Amino acid sequence: MPLDQQEDVYPYEKNMGFFDHVDELRKRFFRIAIVLFVGMIVAFFYVSEIFDAVIMSPFKPDFPGYRFFCAIGKFFTGSDSLCWTPPAFDKQNQQIQGQFVSAFKISTVVAFVGCFPLIIGQLWAFVRPALSQKEIRKTRRSLGVVSLLFFTGVFFAYYLLVPLASNFLLGFQLSPDIKNIITISSITSFVTFMSLTTGLVFELPVLIYILARIGLISSAFLKKYWRYAAIIIFIIAGIATPSPDIFSQLLLGLPLMGLYVVGISVAKRVEKRRELEEKSE
Repeated sequence: MPLDQQEDVYPYEKNMGFFDHVDELRKRFFRIAIVLFVGMIVAFFYVSEIFDAVIMSPFKPDFPGYRFFCAIGKFFTGSDSLCWTPPAFDKQNQQIQGQFVSAFKISTVVAFVGCFPLIIGQLWAFVRPALSQKEIRKTRRSLGVVSLLFFTGVFFAYYLLVPLASNFLLGFQLSPDIKNIITISSITSFVTFMSLTTGLVFELPVLIYILARIGLISSAFLKKYWRYAAIIIFIIAGIATPSPDIFSQLLLGLPLMGLYVVGISVAKRVEKRRELEEKSE
């Protein structure tokens, strides 16, 4: 067999059994674990710089997110009503292992975000042999969309949601006698959780595509139950944005509703493609 044909032969094409599939999946997850481990080690060496330049940046007055809101406020209202200055607070560590745990958490999240395209690539490599050549060509193009949606969600949360939510939470006072002394663990969890969660929920159109492809949902179903979907979306927005203010939830919920509408169009395309495939058979 020619070399170029040998490269197109995958384990699925050799009549693999159930445990062979499990073993192949195990290999893919092992490679993902190796990639994440290497990424974590690299990030850990620079964790102090990452903490100062990334984690703490949304709490500084010159952060781009604050400049964006200020520009928006001036454009629509002509005033400085949205020109916020993040409230000052003191940082502290209350646990003996606190700083190490925070460093480990930062390294893990940075590794996952940085290696996300490689992770998706490994998962796609596992599924690829089960697809036809036509499906492979179409799916390969969508891999970039998956990564684009994820990174869009991460940057959206980091530059807009985090400064908005932190400004509200740090500015809220139960009593003027209470001073904000925030733990390093709380700051790290706040920034990483919100950014990572938003990146994942921005994959909504991809989830809709998969469910439509396997026939679990349809465009008619999505249109009929859009009100229920809106409730679920804003619940998710409330979880992803631990700020109780309505602006943070709207800032995430409205784009997700937009992605839901995009998902309806995606489901329609899947249905049309399925009809064409059935007619051609």
